[in-house]
Amino acid sequence: MTSANGARSPLDGITVLDMTIWQNGPWATAMLSDMGADVIKVEDPVKGDPGRVTRVYLPTERPVNHYFQTMNRNKRSMTLNLKSQEGRDIFYRLVENADVVTQNFRKGVVEKLCVDYETVRKINPRIVYGSANGLGPKGPDAHLGVMDILGSARSGHMWLMSHDEEGNLAYRVAGGQADQTGAVVLAYGVLLGIIARERFGVGQHVQTSQLGAVVMLQALALNGYLLNGDMPNNPSRETTQNALWNIYKCGDDKWLAIGCPQSDRYWSDFTKVMGIEHLETEPRFESHFARQLSSEEIIGILDKIFLTKPRDHWLKEFAARQISSAPIQDYPQLEHDPQVLENGYITQVPHPELGEITEVGVPVALSETPGYARRSAPEFGEHTEEVLLANGYDWGDIEGFRERGVI
Repeated sequence: MTSANGARSPLDGITVLDMTIWQNGPWATAMLSDMGADVIKVEDPVKGDPGRVTRVYLPTERPVNHYFQTMNRNKRSMTLNLKSQEGRDIFYRLVENADVVTQNFRKGVVEKLCVDYETVRKINPRIVYGSANGLGPKGPDAHLGVMDILGSARSGHMWLMSHDEEGNLAYRVAGGQADQTGAVVLAYGVLLGIIARERFGVGQHVQTSQLGAVVMLQALALNGYLLNGDMPNNPSRETTQNALWNIYKCGDDKWLAIGCPQSDRYWSDFTKVMGIEHLETEPRFESHFARQLSSEEIIGILDKIFLTKPRDHWLKEFAARQISSAPIQDYPQLEHDPQVLENGYITQVPHPELGEITEVGVPVALSETPGYARRSAPEFGEHTEEVLLANGYDWGDIEGFRERGVI
């Protein structure tokens, strides 16, 4: 498929049969679809993807189920009863012309349905079969299902993000980050499988897990412990050791962040911006090490000064002296950030009823084969007939399938 300006996308011509549900899986195939893949979402004719029914938890006046829309844009939806032999036979025919199959069921489910890798590879030896489970394909708990909160908990991510200096857990990590990370790793694995097939002519089973993905996400912090026994900590902003690697509240009640890890490079200019030139060579503050020992004192001084001016004043002054800083933005501010908009990190997606809707865009820019969000998430079974007709079935077959509960 070509984009609005006629450019091709890198996965044009790649067909994905997507059996994944919820988030850790559907976001992976949404990423593939952004890059041009034709993702056929295979859903149970009765239940569908449970992500569709999250709308029951939302106020009824909301026109869009943002959960399902986010995870399933660009895709085509077909219903297919994989518990029936006829349904499996249809799936097998689709496999013949597919490049990728993805699933994120608990261990043993696809084997019971006879749509597992060993079965599928006999039909199409070049298939790239992507499996994402909760805790990995091996081990005593490989059979367990995992939702976002559990993967975040077991992987150490929740502890890393939320424990305070006393070891108390203050909050749960929000936004489905464990699921999102697992999905990104699944997409990465599928792409590696496609590359290997094109280079070496072999299909293969790509296995990922939410646990493995979120462990990988923490590589820097976790390796600090594994290699040197260092335990990461989350000091309060009042006690962090580098005052120039911290956050501050400004006079208009808005917050900013300063990010100068090598603080000695910036200290002289920083004191001028803050009007504390007299402290530049003060022994307690004259070096990075000295400021570490006096961090609470200098942070207390800075807290009072930041409250005297609005955030934009400080950001402008810091920028003029190339002191690294940024606003701490909420979502309404992020939505209008010119950097976000200019780079397409938030974009417009056509919707059949609402015209255009605004959502997260594509973070990777390719000069010759760009990816893009093409259309909104499909209605339940919207493309069933279209997919079947394209794979050799006729309207009589389709009517029979419907009568027998196959689709």
